[in-house]
Amino acid sequence: MIDLFFGIVQGITEFLPISSSGHLVILSEIFNSNNLSTYEIAFLHLGTFFSILIFYLKDIVSILKNKDTFIKISKLILVGIVPAAAFGLFLPISTIIDESSAILAITSIAYIFIGVILYFADKLDEGNKSVLDLTIKESLLIGFAQALALFPGVSRSGITLSTALYLKLKKTEAIFFSLLLGLPTIFGAWLLTFIQSSDPINTSLIIPSFAAFLSGLIAIRVLINFTVSSKLNIFSVYCFLMGLISIGIYLINL
Repeated sequence: MIDLFFGIVQGITEFLPISSSGHLVILSEIFNSNNLSTYEIAFLHLGTFFSILIFYLKDIVSILKNKDTFIKISKLILVGIVPAAAFGLFLPISTIIDESSAILAITSIAYIFIGVILYFADKLDEGNKSVLDLTIKESLLIGFAQALALFPGVSRSGITLSTALYLKLKKTEAIFFSLLLGLPTIFGAWLLTFIQSSDPINTSLIIPSFAAFLSGLIAIRVLINFTVSSKLNIFSVYCFLMGLISIGIYLINL
């Protein structure tokens, strides 16, 4: 039941800008006997990978049918995933998450950081650019922002969405590119941890991953509605509260 709960939490928090990994770190601390490894967290991410794929299936098929559009967006995505891939390969982030005694303190700082980013992003005037208007440099900038989400507490959707809004993309376009960029990133993170892990495949995570898929579909719709109606400040306040909870648990456990 706990694994199923984690799956639902993963699906909801992966797309809402409130950090799925941050939630899983805090919940794993609360349920001491059910600590999740980075491999298990990555496995749950597969469910949310398929959430993006299904939600934007028509758009993705449309891109695949248009050669010029496919080449343009493929270049943007390839450039956008380079920073996260480099960070993941050359920095021992998974070791920090699994072994650091101060992971809750790190998560707290990350939550406060993303809370500030969301607060100011919500105050921006909406731009008029589409994904196809993005330059390679702008995609790389979004990619560097995404790399920060390797640290629990920094929301991947939140940091990439905010950066896209700062670059004057339309809100719906910013969400689309943020989630599109998540496809290879989420799958790559799972593949990397799978290769590096010596643990056997945990089949008990299949149902929680399916729960993550279903709740992820709902969360994408909620994210779109809240972003379009300029209510990201609600998530900003939530992140501040999660930061306080995280540091509170850390101090109690000292």
